[in-house]
Amino acid sequence: MALALLASGCAAAPEWQADLRSALAAARAHRQDLVVYFALRGREASDRMERSLQEPVVGQALAAGGFAAVVADGVAHRRLYGEWLGGSEGMGIAVLDAEGQVYAVRPGPQDPPELAALLRRCAASRAALATARAAAAAPGASAQESLALGGLLLELGCRRQSEPLLLDAALAGELAARHLLARLHALDGNVVAAQRWLQGAPVTPATLVTEGYVRFKQRRHAEAVAAFERALQQGGQFPDRQRALLYLGKALHEQGDDRRAVPLLEALAAEGTGTTFEAGAAHTLSHLRDPQHGHTH
Repeated sequence: MALALLASGCAAAPEWQADLRSALAAARAHRQDLVVYFALRGREASDRMERSLQEPVVGQALAAGGFAAVVADGVAHRRLYGEWLGGSEGMGIAVLDAEGQVYAVRPGPQDPPELAALLRRCAASRAALATARAAAAAPGASAQESLALGGLLLELGCRRQSEPLLLDAALAGELAARHLLARLHALDGNVVAAQRWLQGAPVTPATLVTEGYVRFKQRRHAEAVAAFERALQQGGQFPDRQRALLYLGKALHEQGDDRRAVPLLEALAAEGTGTTFEAGAAHTLSHLRDPQHGHTH
């Protein structure tokens, strides 16, 4: 095991390829997961992220996870962008498994530590994802199995792929699917649908995190703070605990309460488990300290 870890840590980072069609074919032939960056060249945020793909932290995560990688034109491949990430042409990351199925998505620009954290999460999720896919595809698969696969895909950012699974589970009476559908619609900016799905969902720490996120998207920051604090007080579990901490920090900042927001985000960033939420906290802190550098809410 130690030798295997050492070998993976020393593996050379793959080159970012330039032709999506050939990259897809090669990844399938070599049974590799493929990371696709859809670029909008000539746009500052996209060009900055494309340059950052060469950062060592990204290369190390690609190598450790055994990924292949390609940069694709987000305009020329707008159909695939819409199919995988949603919307029309755009920029963002999609990760495909060895069968060519997308299983992780992040629209928009990502800082190198955020992208590296996503890649680590993808590599760590392969076994669970394969098990969940097989269970959901088996004859007579249950609503719980649809819920399990849909929830995992949503956690990895695949809103388009997770929605039908979660909808099937919710319609079959799985109440836990309701708050995940609410979270999905909130991520898409559809807060009306998100609120509708929250109705009737059981009040749990996970549901409170989703409620807080919906309130955050509505810019009802005081209510978001209250929901996140209740979730944390009730013992939210990983990864929702870190999600609650990240968006609690963001909501406090939006209220002008950086005295509370900054230490909370610093503590989350310092947890050191390598998650996307820790990277998100570090990203948010960098923008709080340099609000002129692309800081958006």
